[in-house]
Amino acid sequence: MIKAENIVYEYIRRDEEGNVEGIDRVLDGISLDVQTGEFIAVIGHNGSGKSTFARNLNRLLTPTEGSLWIDGLNSDDMENTWKIRQSTGMVFQNPDNQIISSVVEEDVGFGPENMGVPTDDIWKRVEDALNAVDMIKYRSYSPNKLSGGQKQRVAIAGVLAMHPKCIILDEATAMLDPQGRLETLQTVKALNKMEKITIILITQDMEEVIYADKVFVMDHGKITMSGTPREIFTNEEALKECQLDLPQALKLANELRKEGIDITEGLLTAEELVDAICQLY
Repeated sequence: MIKAENIVYEYIRRDEEGNVEGIDRVLDGISLDVQTGEFIAVIGHNGSGKSTFARNLNRLLTPTEGSLWIDGLNSDDMENTWKIRQSTGMVFQNPDNQIISSVVEEDVGFGPENMGVPTDDIWKRVEDALNAVDMIKYRSYSPNKLSGGQKQRVAIAGVLAMHPKCIILDEATAMLDPQGRLETLQTVKALNKMEKITIILITQDMEEVIYADKVFVMDHGKITMSGTPREIFTNEEALKECQLDLPQALKLANELRKEGIDITEGLLTAEELVDAICQLY
């Protein structure tokens, strides 16, 4: 689905007269492969380059150096812009920035309409997309009457209606309350499992990462670690160097182990921790 080879992205800083003041290298030699149907998490502290990387995947930005292929399309070729954006949909941090209509179903149908999809097919896509995110009963609502989590699910439905092969979520849960985060994450997991849609989750929330097939850790524009969630979170010292924390269940298990309680290592979820404790007592 995605193949990146040594991609570099640089922001050019200019003064008021347009003269170059400096160049900031935000991506520095990123290479990775993402297979169709995978659930990938990209994590890193603020300023690590993960959002810039996400915008390159949707051709909102293009690499300064290196090559990036998305669904077999070279992102360097401007003629591939719309094909790439139909193949890889973006969901941003604030759903209010992505919702443009006063009625939910009209907003979801906006993308397919701009793609030239026939009217009958648009409404079929709208219904299917709203069903997929469990928002069909809100189809006639105004988005202003929805919660943050519901708005984000509408934003996801708007992307789904364009039939993408990949959905990129750029810190899409960062502004949501715990319930909204849970709703959004459950929707994304279901789309990945049931519809086989490739998911690229950009996040700083370690609790979201544990459900991914593979995790890439970014620091200062480079990929410093990659592996399964268990492989990544067993390397606590390396994560601390990248200014990242551990999932709550794993932190608690580590503290219990320090107190002499023989808890199994490598636990990631609350359910796994509860099971391990119940086996001891």
